Amino acid sequence: MADYVVAKRWLLSLAQLTAVRLSHDEASAFIETSAPMLAMRFPNEALTPASLEAVAAECRHLPSYGEIVPLLRGHWQQHRPMPLTLPAPPIRQRDEPTPEEREHVARLTAETIAALRSTEQPPEQRRFAANCLSREQLAAAYQREHICSPRANA
Repeated sequence: MADYVVAKRWLLSLAQLTAVRLSHDEASAFIETSAPMLAMRFPNEALTPASLEAVAAECRHLPSYGEIVPLLRGHWQQHRPMPLTLPAPPIRQRDEPTPEEREHVARLTAETIAALRSTEQPPEQRRFAANCLSREQLAAAYQREHICSPRANA
């Protein structure tokens, strides 16, 4: 996005180069309405003496905004500086783990599993193994929880 002042000066120079007969009021109105839009569309680097010459050389009269934009865009696309590209960072390959690293991971894993299986955990946090209940045990569990037991198929 260009500065409004830069766009205004660029348009003023274009008006001086291309307008044969243009009153001060007409030039001011043209510049005041076109400069903000031109500043939004192009960066300062696009509004140079070279782009001014390229656009003015294509016009026999003061161009409208719709005529300026494609001419300036074409010049800017051909002459814009190439963006700097940085090389990709090198891929860091990890070496195979050393025996000490393997031993350390195995020890920590065993300690973690032992802590999880510890009987020191409160009973509500322990993981219970699945049980198979007999019909009588299941019926009693339903009664304790005040749940109607499903009907057995006869």
